Amino acid sequence: MITTKGVYHIGIPVNDVERAVKFYTEILGMTIAKLNRDDMGDHLNRADLRSGDSMVVLFQRPKPIAKDAVKEDGATHQAFVVSPEDFDVAAKKMKDWGVKVYDIPTVERPTGRGFYFFDPDGNLLQLYAPPKTQPVS
Repeated sequence: MITTKGVYHIGIPVNDVERAVKFYTEILGMTIAKLNRDDMGDHLNRADLRSGDSMVVLFQRPKPIAKDAVKEDGATHQAFVVSPEDFDVAAKKMKDWGVKVYDIPTVERPTGRGFYFFDPDGNLLQLYAPPKTQPVS
């Protein structure tokens, strides 16, 4: 047996890397670590993004597809940690920002809160916020 020590990166397939970079940077606040272009240098075909200390790599699909992540992948998704305050903002503003939000309610657990939405390519994503800390009396 081996023991893994963490996740090197999460790879997400997309139809249009440029559109996806805009979504992941402008909506989710990730930063660009590296942009990769095809051999001719004409088209962006991969983007390495930073999400905190983690890497998210957007890969251009060879052929665009219409995707319904819930039907095709079931519960498969990528979950990103945000502060409780950013979670509240996102939960209220995602639809205003043009983001398709999954039609299940926000999940409330003792371990934190989560809600689901889709990127522009139909990939199911989740925002997760740890519980708010209670002030010490």
